[in-house]
Amino acid sequence: MNTGFDATAWRYGPLATLYYELDKPAGTSFGDVEFYAERLRNVSGPVLEPAVGTGRILIPLLERGLAVRGYDTSAVMLAQCRANCALRGLEADVFEGDMTTHREPGAYEAIVIPTGSLALLPDHDSARTALTAMHDSLAPGGRLIVDVEPPNPDTAPDTGPVPHQWNGTELVTLTTWRTHMDPVAQRTTRWLRYEAWTDGALTRTELQIFSLLWFGLAEFTAMLHRAGFTDVTVHGGYRADTAPTAADDVWTFEATRT
Repeated sequence: MNTGFDATAWRYGPLATLYYELDKPAGTSFGDVEFYAERLRNVSGPVLEPAVGTGRILIPLLERGLAVRGYDTSAVMLAQCRANCALRGLEADVFEGDMTTHREPGAYEAIVIPTGSLALLPDHDSARTALTAMHDSLAPGGRLIVDVEPPNPDTAPDTGPVPHQWNGTELVTLTTWRTHMDPVAQRTTRWLRYEAWTDGALTRTELQIFSLLWFGLAEFTAMLHRAGFTDVTVHGGYRADTAPTAADDVWTFEATRT
């Protein structure tokens, strides 16, 4: 089915990357960093983070002594990740790659995918392909830890203050131009406009078509089983071994390759 979605549209450009870095600098945690670190406490082998971005998760895991490497489709994001690692004296083993095609058979003891990353794929077929590829890249007994946001049908415009960040004397703003939810494709698409202002004058702007897939709880569990995973556990709201509730804004799936 042709959904009219450009699979490259979600890639982060320079201004979107800057805003992300200012808004969520490396090491920022929403409870996920501590949760992953705890789930990986007995892991001594290589760990992979697909869609590594600026290193928000990668860097604190490296600082905890884990052997983490990552990839991303965005060269701009990877450049920021390398710079962030260099500032902390860390080696950035990151490279350009795509979740649907990257395979290193049996190479990893664990793969970690934070909230929103898998949802950036263009459609559910791509998500299924990516899960199979990651299953193949895990060693026997290796675990996939992946966050999924519950479906949210709310497309009402934000009436609060314009989100913004300061970059020195430069003001960087983010506005949502339009939001569309496609219940057939199970995807919400937002047209985002990033703008940089100096002394009240607009100096640069960037448009991003930001599209996220959504999955049902049983649906995603079945997708993991079809990809070959076993022992699928779902944690609600970064509470280990606690089933999701209606109030949770993230589900963390943990699945094992036999």
